[in-house]
Amino acid sequence: MFQHILLPTDGSQLSRDTAERAVAFAKAANATITALYAKPVGHTENDGDLVEPVVLERLATGSEGKSKEYLGFIKKLCKDAGVECTALSVVSDTPWEAIVNVADDHNCDLIFMSKHGRGSLSSLLLGSETYRVLTHSSVPVLVYRPPEVDASRRKAKEKAKEKKRA
Repeated sequence: MFQHILLPTDGSQLSRDTAERAVAFAKAANATITALYAKPVGHTENDGDLVEPVVLERLATGSEGKSKEYLGFIKKLCKDAGVECTALSVVSDTPWEAIVNVADDHNCDLIFMSKHGRGSLSSLLLGSETYRVLTHSSVPVLVYRPPEVDASRRKAKEKAKEKKRA
């Protein structure tokens, strides 16, 4: 059914857990993966007055190192599972937009990503990259939520019910 899966990563533990599940999914579907990391943009033309150029260079270099680390993790998972993988790093201050554009530009037929599960107030204030991808992508999006996230939410609901009873 799905032949080319886009797997965005931010390097978090949740993102790594999602990558493990996505690779298993791709293996079962005999699909390929394009792993994506959206590096932050360094606005050197405006920040140069406020920040030393050496510091800006270090930030850019650090971002490149993160990209190699995060994408390397996915490439290793794919290699170990026998799944074909292409790693791609793009520069973007809007990760959701980079995800949607890469999915379109590389003819992906599924975006496999996680939702960090911030509270509703935090999501309202910070926004949700996953929500934005869901609302802007023409490519289907599979949102993975690890079992432990559901378990912790169930426990929180049970505690709230117990407090109401007391």
